[in-house]
Amino acid sequence: MKQVSLSESELRRRRAWLARLAEEHPGQSATDPDLPAEIRAAFSLSEEAGAAFYGSLSDEDLLDVLRRRAEELGRSPAQKEIYWVWRAYLRQRFGKWPYALTAAGLSKSAGSGGKSLARQEEERRQRAALLSEVRRAAAELGRVPHPKDLPQVCEGLRREYATWADVLAAAGVERVRTVHPVTDLDARCRAMLEMLKAQAVELGRAPLRSEVDETLRGTLVNRCGSWRNVLYQIGLEPVVHISPFSGAALDRSPGRTRPHSTALYDCYYRLLSPGPDTRRNLTLVEELARSLGRPPKRGEVPAQVRRQLQDACGSWANALYQLGLHTEPQGAGAPVQK
Repeated sequence: MKQVSLSESELRRRRAWLARLAEEHPGQSATDPDLPAEIRAAFSLSEEAGAAFYGSLSDEDLLDVLRRRAEELGRSPAQKEIYWVWRAYLRQRFGKWPYALTAAGLSKSAGSGGKSLARQEEERRQRAALLSEVRRAAAELGRVPHPKDLPQVCEGLRREYATWADVLAAAGVERVRTVHPVTDLDARCRAMLEMLKAQAVELGRAPLRSEVDETLRGTLVNRCGSWRNVLYQIGLEPVVHISPFSGAALDRSPGRTRPHSTALYDCYYRLLSPGPDTRRNLTLVEELARSLGRPPKRGEVPAQVRRQLQDACGSWANALYQLGLHTEPQGAGAPVQK
């Protein structure tokens, strides 16, 4: 299709024309036999002039059409309640009608049986209040809140979000590192920390909670305040999920929950004593990243180097983590609860 350029004055004229048509014939269809050919030529996406006009419209221009119609109806409009030109443009831009409604900040429940705007606004206020509660809990706890800390929030948001990770992202709760030195530990706790440090050296990384003797772990957590702060006393950070809480469904009904993963491939953790091959290959990747100006992709690294690092680090993502070339965990960096 040959591209057509429309002047600013012509674009304004067509917008005014389209506004009149939408007001006079809101339910008209593109297949209406009485639709004048000049209207089809001016606005249809299959016509050069129509495609040019469509291209001049921003996302907000199109979404405002939905919002204005919603104000008129008092609810989210169904497709048939939007003039055919706008309907075609919205579907072209956003793919599906529910996607367009969501982008406009409207409920996907459209048509005469849909939620009223007043109801939608009330739900937005309730959602904002619950997300505020998540932020408040994070501030008070000094860590990322767990779903079990806020059962009422989970219940209130389970129809809005699929996982707790989604809730944390919506609430804007970032990774929390509230640690501090504990200077008045008694001899027993100091001895326990030495035992924990020896275990970390043996593992080559910070131990998971489940790998530590329950009595030792409980004593140190009670004394230091958190598992993260226990590890901080011996210069370590906990193993963290790359995408924390991504498997923590808000709907806790049978069959909807998954146990905590016991694998390290989806985690970030520091190698305490990487071997000579690992150190050499990490240096190669670091030099490659410097030359590329970004973290290298798997295919850009020699296969032998990549395989060795994946074996030593548990995953390619964790290999990049050793060099600070990783992506921060989304929403929160909660310690792995294993």
